[in-house]
Amino acid sequence: MRRCGQALCLMLAALLLCSLASVRTAAAESVYFVAVNEKLYPLSDDTMPFWSGGSLYVPSTVLEGNDLGIHYIRNRETQLASLYKGSRYGIVFDLTTGNAESRDGQTFSAPLIIRGNVLFFPLDVVCRFFSLSYSSNRISYGYLIRIRDDSAGHLTDAQFIDAAGSAMASRYAQYERARTTPEDTPQGGGTEPSVTPPVTPPQPEAQERTVYLLVESTAPDRSEQLLGSLSAGQAVFLFRPDRLDAAGGLLRRLAAGEGSAALRVDASAGAQEALAQIEAGNRALWAAANAKTRLVLLDGGNEETARAVAEAGYCPLRVDLDFGEGLPSVTRLTSRIFAAADANRGSCCVLLGTDEAAAGVLEAMLTSFRAGNCAPGRLNEAIIAAA
Repeated sequence: MRRCGQALCLMLAALLLCSLASVRTAAAESVYFVAVNEKLYPLSDDTMPFWSGGSLYVPSTVLEGNDLGIHYIRNRETQLASLYKGSRYGIVFDLTTGNAESRDGQTFSAPLIIRGNVLFFPLDVVCRFFSLSYSSNRISYGYLIRIRDDSAGHLTDAQFIDAAGSAMASRYAQYERARTTPEDTPQGGGTEPSVTPPVTPPQPEAQERTVYLLVESTAPDRSEQLLGSLSAGQAVFLFRPDRLDAAGGLLRRLAAGEGSAALRVDASAGAQEALAQIEAGNRALWAAANAKTRLVLLDGGNEETARAVAEAGYCPLRVDLDFGEGLPSVTRLTSRIFAAADANRGSCCVLLGTDEAAAGVLEAMLTSFRAGNCAPGRLNEAIIAAA
């Protein structure tokens, strides 16, 4: 009987281990990322959305402090929680009754759920009241819940997932590291020693990155559209000396500080020919916009030519990544940019190719930059000299 009892205990223990393993696997498959418009939120068990009673619940932390314009207040004494937008546009949730009422008298059956210190709201009720929309998409690591309002950009969910792919991969890796703790297995009999649980160090914030964008202007109208999507000074537009005559409006906007102009010249014939092209380009630039530039990109030149051009008072640009032959997907593009920046003290200079090529990726690329703690910077002579 004793042997049968021992065998039964062993079998039950094995079943329990299998059950725990299946639970862990299921939990890993139910990871939910959250994005609001084009902002991707951190991944944490404490604030992860979940389904309950057929409704998707999201934490209060994703409903405030963003461009949705929604604010959150919780009164622990009255057991009321409020979401409001503007002075008269709000809804009050009663934690004791599970009902909600808007300031204009609408009522909802909307029970809230508290997990730890975090309050979770039924997303369908919130979206219906504040005229929002949301989507749920299966991704490599689980699901992406994306909440949107009328101010959202033009990125589709597929484009956003592509743009934020590297950021989601990084945050998922951090999430898995934070969840992994060594298991203490006592050996032999006797009293199990007291073990202090290991303290998981906080994960460092993603390294700040700066990218300097170069775009060759081939069609002034298209370049001006790009310029309108960027903050002042966030791109350098390259011009062939013989194409400046038709770009007067764009050149004047650049001269006014909306961006920077640089000359792209063929330096394969040596320094003397390169300098002649630069001087011709600056004459055309002066005629069009009363401005000149010292920034030049030398094609086909060697170090000796670059040195001679620099000694003549110009600033040859050095490109860390050249996508002039074609741009990869946004995920691969930004992953390469982040890697180059991380390897170069947080910054890199990138040639995106022509304005036509850049227009196809700009919006998704900027979204990916924001998710990856990266921002386009203004390239100037001091930065070039320090590189």
